Amino acid sequence: MLSALGELNHEAFVEKIQETTELSQSSIMRSALSLEENNFLKLHEKNRKQIFITEEGKNYLKNSLPERKILNKLAEENSLPVVELAGRIDLPEEKIGLAIGWVKRKNWGKIEQENGEKNLTITDNGIESLEQKGKDELLLEKFENSEKIFLDSVPEDLKNEVSKLRSRNLIRTKKRTRRKLSLTEKGKKSLNLDLGVIERVSRLSSDLIRTGKWREVELRDYNVTAPTPSIHPGKEHPQRRIIEELRSILLRMGFEEITGPIVESEFWNFDALFQAQNHPAREIHDTLSLSKPKRVQNLDGELLERVKEAHEEGVAGSTGWGYKFDKETSHRTILRSQTTADTVRYLAQKPEPPVKVFCIDKVFRRERIDYQHLAEFPQAEGIVMAEDLNFRHMLGYLKQILIEMGISKIRFRPGYFPYTEPSAEADGYFPERDEWIELLGAGMFRPELLEPLDIDHPVLAWGIGFSRIAMIRMGIEDMRDLHNNDINWLKSRPLG
Repeated sequence: MLSALGELNHEAFVEKIQETTELSQSSIMRSALSLEENNFLKLHEKNRKQIFITEEGKNYLKNSLPERKILNKLAEENSLPVVELAGRIDLPEEKIGLAIGWVKRKNWGKIEQENGEKNLTITDNGIESLEQKGKDELLLEKFENSEKIFLDSVPEDLKNEVSKLRSRNLIRTKKRTRRKLSLTEKGKKSLNLDLGVIERVSRLSSDLIRTGKWREVELRDYNVTAPTPSIHPGKEHPQRRIIEELRSILLRMGFEEITGPIVESEFWNFDALFQAQNHPAREIHDTLSLSKPKRVQNLDGELLERVKEAHEEGVAGSTGWGYKFDKETSHRTILRSQTTADTVRYLAQKPEPPVKVFCIDKVFRRERIDYQHLAEFPQAEGIVMAEDLNFRHMLGYLKQILIEMGISKIRFRPGYFPYTEPSAEADGYFPERDEWIELLGAGMFRPELLEPLDIDHPVLAWGIGFSRIAMIRMGIEDMRDLHNNDINWLKSRPLG
């Protein structure tokens, strides 16, 4: 290998040495570490961030960004009705809203109201941008001849665009380590010497002992820091591991785990939680309704009547929501949008203390999927019912849960939820980000929820957004990566 470095002007990257000597990379590194130990060469390592273009990024590189397509259309017609954009531009309907958002963010267009109709109109900045590509577009063009580039090759004025394109899932980044070998003065002098070479071996075999050749060789020292072949044992998905960690914490704290059905009635998902039937969250845009089966048949008629009275007239001195409650709506089927439905059903079945249960399960929302939103995700909920339970007990439970999850710096803020009063939200401080992040929502169940269930004792309830904790622990910015099924990505995740 010294001879190869001599031919390569005394220094070269490992890949070049591999090409010249036809040695494996592991053989080169073993020799390099031994030669470095004896001061014949120096090993230099440099970490570089590599940027990869995604399939979606390739599509936009070839066919233009969605907002550029809208801008080009606006250049032809100056103004377009928003409702007609989907039919006038070659874009999937689900991309139109996002594209309009980028047009407005880049100040290429603005929404104007005319005769009750919303129109998207080109701005002066949009006109100027027709002949001038944006920095994000210029960065995308760097991938015209290669699917990957190094961050340090990106011009300084375009580096801020990396995070923007990554948030749009058009590029991904990954750290790479590149190794270079260079001869020392001792190494250069050795090129002109006839060195007596002693064979060095890493294993004392039976053949060496039997033939006596062990006297002529030198055993190589073990270098525990030397690069070794990667081993990829089976491992849990990182999010599954965090779910199991939370489950273990709650079981140690004395909670019992419960489960419930994915297909739920609007009664248990909303009505029993004192969530008004005209609440925005019950609109089709947030809740996934079922066409078959369309309704449930097994609701308790007396309980339904008590919940109806709580909504229309209130209980315990309250006035309720003051609207006409529709029992047929209660029977409609949906995909469960909150696991609170499971904990409240359990309360109805066991209205006497002590109760201390939790549920970790999937919920479903009609969301536009992007790096911050998913249509299907796990949620954790818990309730405690006991005599003389109060708000301070609730804060104690929340603090203990977060401390057990490794979050020591915690603050509480007043919160609002339709079915709890008083309510609070808990934030955790993450020093690696230097920011407070909302993690928990909690409160004491309102009398309007408890009285129809014949419950006379205080109940505290909490819900934890552990997906945020998972993202921080895993060092990811895109929520979709929590459900990543990329085997290579999973192999690269640490076991702990």
